[in-house]
Amino acid sequence: MLNSLAYLGFSRIEDIEKMGLKEYQLRLEAYRIRQVEEERKLALQSWNNEAVKATKGSAKHPKHVYKEFSDFFNQKEAIEKVRSEFEPDYQVASEEKPRDVGSVLSKRIEEFKRLKKAGKIIPLKERGLNHD
Repeated sequence: MLNSLAYLGFSRIEDIEKMGLKEYQLRLEAYRIRQVEEERKLALQSWNNEAVKATKGSAKHPKHVYKEFSDFFNQKEAIEKVRSEFEPDYQVASEEKPRDVGSVLSKRIEEFKRLKKAGKIIPLKERGLNHD
C-alpha cells in the first residue's frame, strides 16, 4: 500500500495518516488523469510511427485508416471517463451539434433570393466576366 501511495505524491507515513478520504480521492483522480496524459503521449508516438503505414483498400488504391489523430486516440473522452468515475455529479460537456447541411443551404438560398430581389447581387452577365 505504501508503494501505491507514493504514486499519489506521498513520501512520509505521517502525511498519509493525516489524509482524509476526500483528499485521497482527489489525488487518485489527478493521478489517473496524469496516466491518461501518458497514454496520450504513447498513443501519439505510436500514431507517428504507424500513421504513414496504416492503410485500407486495395494495394493499387490504398487509403489511410486514420485521417486524424483524434480518430486514433480521443483524450477528451478518456478524461471524461475518469472524471465521471470520481465526480458523481459530473456532466459531460456538450459538444457543438453538427450543422444540418440542408438547413444551412436553405437559409443561404433564401438570403441569396432576398439580396437578388433587393438588387444587391449583380448577375454574372452584367459583371463583364466571360463565363461561357
